[in-house]
Amino acid sequence: MNILLGIGGGISAYKAVQVASTLYQSGQAVYVAMTKAAQQFVTPLSFAGVTRRRAVTDMFTPPSTDEREDIYPHLYPATEAEVFVLVPATANLIGKVAHGIGDDVVTTAALSLPASCRRYFCPAMNVEMWRQPVVQANVALLESRGWRRIGPDAGHLACGTTGTGRMSEAADIVAIIRADLEAGAPLAGKRVLILSGPTVEHLDPVRFLSNHSSGKMGKALAEAAARSGASVDFVSGPVAAANLPSHPGITVHPVVSARDMLAQAQSLFPAADGVLYVAAVADYQVLTPDAQKRPKTKRPFTLQLDPTPDIAATLCAARRPGQACIGFALETEDGLAKAKGKLARKHLDGIVLNGVDSFGAADGDFTYVSARPDVAPAAWGRLDKAECARRILAELAAVLTA
Repeated sequence: MNILLGIGGGISAYKAVQVASTLYQSGQAVYVAMTKAAQQFVTPLSFAGVTRRRAVTDMFTPPSTDEREDIYPHLYPATEAEVFVLVPATANLIGKVAHGIGDDVVTTAALSLPASCRRYFCPAMNVEMWRQPVVQANVALLESRGWRRIGPDAGHLACGTTGTGRMSEAADIVAIIRADLEAGAPLAGKRVLILSGPTVEHLDPVRFLSNHSSGKMGKALAEAAARSGASVDFVSGPVAAANLPSHPGITVHPVVSARDMLAQAQSLFPAADGVLYVAAVADYQVLTPDAQKRPKTKRPFTLQLDPTPDIAATLCAARRPGQACIGFALETEDGLAKAKGKLARKHLDGIVLNGVDSFGAADGDFTYVSARPDVAPAAWGRLDKAECARRILAELAAVLTA
């Protein structure tokens, strides 16, 4: 396992030496890149001593050999890293990486990582710096792009203040990374197609039929699938930009109507190993939309609606052997019976039942129903959508490996 540590300039850089040492002793190939500020707190020799490799400190040092690592220190080993850790992740480093700025060997290495690389950052800074809205926005931006945050902890800080901003202990950082590595990448090499968000069916150029779907569940699934090693095609109806996933392993395909979503999904379906139907597709479309805005009158009018295509049923009718398909059922009554009906009718491997309280929310009450007759429905109860996504992907992986 190739692990690259990007060391930032903070007093807690001394903890990063222990992180490097522990990972090296566990049998990992550990590489280190340091900012100039980091070298004010810990020397490159300290890292070389615990990793048995020279720490990279500059992009422009004249190469001493013809090795690619000497000529392109910002690309190697970054382009072959399987794990990348910013430790400590200062406010400055977080902001640069979040916004794609590469002006030293650490930030350019972060821009050179392969899509499959697991990314971590371990914030460490003064409590007031940590509280700054711009810092929190940058942290959120990194997390939305698939970076996993470790810490910070609360306690006494080196600057003399007390509060949140203390870098997590080396043992805790290593334990989290190890746990992720042991969990492996169950979807490595797989392509996952996710249909998400609402669809919009226009009455005229201004008005439309739709629903309250926010796309949050789809986003959680896409990012979790990418972290599990999958290449993800994410087909989404109109949602807020904040509810679209962002990760090097995810390709977003925006659509508007149910017919748009079906057409896009049909082009991607044959290559997909797993398909997750989480979109809240409008059930009806206007039979004859008006080309111009319909003027308001005092008289009622009749709107003729036509059923939209059943996307899941249409795609699953063309399933090839080995494909896994899991759907969603949102019901207000007789939920379990209706979910089982949809499961059979659409030829799915499983279906997730939830209620209207999950619309736009960070959590929901979920029940998983398997197509296997020997498996009873599993009432997962109230879960945040990230945890629900993890469980759904575990079910998808189980079907793919059955």
